Amino acid sequence: MKHPLEIPNNPPEDLNLQLGSPLYLEEIKLQIEKDFGISGFLFSGDNYTDLASLLPELLVVVESLRTNRNSDWMKIVYRVDLTEKQYKFVQKMGGDTHENMAKAVLLREFQKVHTRKQHSRT
Repeated sequence: MKHPLEIPNNPPEDLNLQLGSPLYLEEIKLQIEKDFGISGFLFSGDNYTDLASLLPELLVVVESLRTNRNSDWMKIVYRVDLTEKQYKFVQKMGGDTHENMAKAVLLREFQKVHTRKQHSRT
């Protein structure tokens, strides 16, 4: 059974094409930077190839915020729109909690961008 926060290696074909789109990844990157605005976080590069490539930098800022600026972290969790249920689920998971939180944020931001794109087509 796959881990619930695992980034899929083989998404469906149409989703894979979207995820491979530089514009799609750019929108996800910009959404993360917007929601992390109070922390001043900005990605350092422009050559991201997939969702997983955004994770290392996101993990660093999540760990720093959770450790040193918990109040700001909770504001960001609210902006990202992780529900209390999702947040508690991630906290109780095994493994590295910072990494699991970064993955939860990344996947939620992907959902927000994907939903916005789906609704803009109609």
